[in-house]
Amino acid sequence: MEDTKKMATLAQKFELLLSEMGTLYDVTVGIPVYNIETLIRKGLLTVLEQTFEGNMEVLVINDGCTDNTMEIVRELQASHPRGGHIRIYDNAQNMGVGMTRNTIIDKAQGKYLIFVDSDDYITPDCIQKLYSEAEKHQAEVVYGSVKTINSDVELSYLSQPYRVFDGKDELASYAFQNLHENLRNYIWNTLFLVSFLKEQRLKFPGTRFHEDVIFSADMVPLVKKAVLIPDITYYYVMRAHSLSNLQGRTSINQEEIKKFIEIYTYVKNKNKVLRGKPYYEARCARSMTQMLYIVSGLLKNKRIITPPLTNRMIKDAMRHPASFSEIMRFRKYRVANLAFFMLGIMPSWLTVCIISLIAKYKRI
Repeated sequence: MEDTKKMATLAQKFELLLSEMGTLYDVTVGIPVYNIETLIRKGLLTVLEQTFEGNMEVLVINDGCTDNTMEIVRELQASHPRGGHIRIYDNAQNMGVGMTRNTIIDKAQGKYLIFVDSDDYITPDCIQKLYSEAEKHQAEVVYGSVKTINSDVELSYLSQPYRVFDGKDELASYAFQNLHENLRNYIWNTLFLVSFLKEQRLKFPGTRFHEDVIFSADMVPLVKKAVLIPDITYYYVMRAHSLSNLQGRTSINQEEIKKFIEIYTYVKNKNKVLRGKPYYEARCARSMTQMLYIVSGLLKNKRIITPPLTNRMIKDAMRHPASFSEIMRFRKYRVANLAFFMLGIMPSWLTVCIISLIAKYKRI
């Protein structure tokens, strides 16, 4: 058994060595694309026109486009002064954004990697700012700040303070210091050290939406060196009828809702492998708060969900990952965690009734 472990460790180190030998660029910008012909030009041009003076490749993964998206990409590849930096890879079939991002991780030839969604765009100094911080602090992850855009109207500024984290559990402890969302779970506008992603064998799930939520849940506890910067480096374009947005839709299939609940149940149950961490109790309360907001939103939209949601589905979603006896030993957020625990064990009709009252009172 010991020899097997040693062999596995050696194989992993050899794999990482080969990966580092294949590093040809300072930064890889990974862009998964699928039928986005009306927006791809703007986003791709903001990547090509970066002020970054280092070596940069733009890795565009065609996820089975059937419109003119790839024609536009190839046109820019041929005509733009930096078009030679564009490298195109075609998926054999439509894989979805999560699996396509895995391809980007596998194919990236940069020391660092940043994902840019094909309908979003970045500031001219995005790569330079993130790269400078990564090199200065030898960071595994650097987060920029984001501005949300809806039909070219600026909605909100997802700001964060300037912070440097250097040590095990420091980033995760910051993220879960309380019940607030101190660290966004998006993965775009984040510069990753490629060797870190490969060493930790981090991969995206095959879900069709919110794949970054699961990736972030797996990734954040593993990070030892990270930087947050307050500078806006990314513009997130919100589209009304995307899969992750329930607003403005007239009908929602229950299977989609089940997948939605499964994603956040994964995040909630991730707590089970984080017992003993300094942020464990706060993370339990935070993930249960997150689930409360989600099921409140589902109940608000229950009339357009077919077949209808059952009370049992809501109750199961609210099951706490910790036991009653364990929660009683909590030193932080004991009352909040106990309240969430009760929602997961009481009769399902009562669970739904209480959540509906909380949602109405909190205007969720």
